[in-house]
Amino acid sequence: MKHIHHIIPKHMGGTDDPSNLIELTVEEHAEAHKKLYEEHGNEYDRIAYEALSGMIKKEEVISQVLSESGKRGGATKGRVPWNKGKKGLQKNPALAERNRNKVWTEEEKEKIKAGGRKNKGRKRPDLAERNKQRKGLNIARDENGRFV
Repeated sequence: MKHIHHIIPKHMGGTDDPSNLIELTVEEHAEAHKKLYEEHGNEYDRIAYEALSGMIKKEEVISQVLSESGKRGGATKGRVPWNKGKKGLQKNPALAERNRNKVWTEEEKEKIKAGGRKNKGRKRPDLAERNKQRKGLNIARDENGRFV
């Protein structure tokens, strides 16, 4: 079985031009990527070498490639991150537009701040009370019902 290998890898600026392609056996292809990794230190060449030589399976290749692309600050080549260009998610566009143009009074700002702190982490006080009363749970709690 023969593999097509880029003489100058695409991650180093190589193209798909026929003059940049060579036909190699699987073993030769693995060795070519090993030499590229040793020479230039590119993680994609290390991953290719380990995959072609049978050191890692397909799932591990995918995991390592995704991990490497995350370290480089982006999705794998050709993919657009799901949140590109989005500043925030708003379910109702009319509300988003209204809130964007709204001028908040100091009183409203204080009310929002106070409300946010009061309920932080305690969205369902009815469930918190029920959980305190559950049988079989002998876990120490403080006066607010939080675990100690």
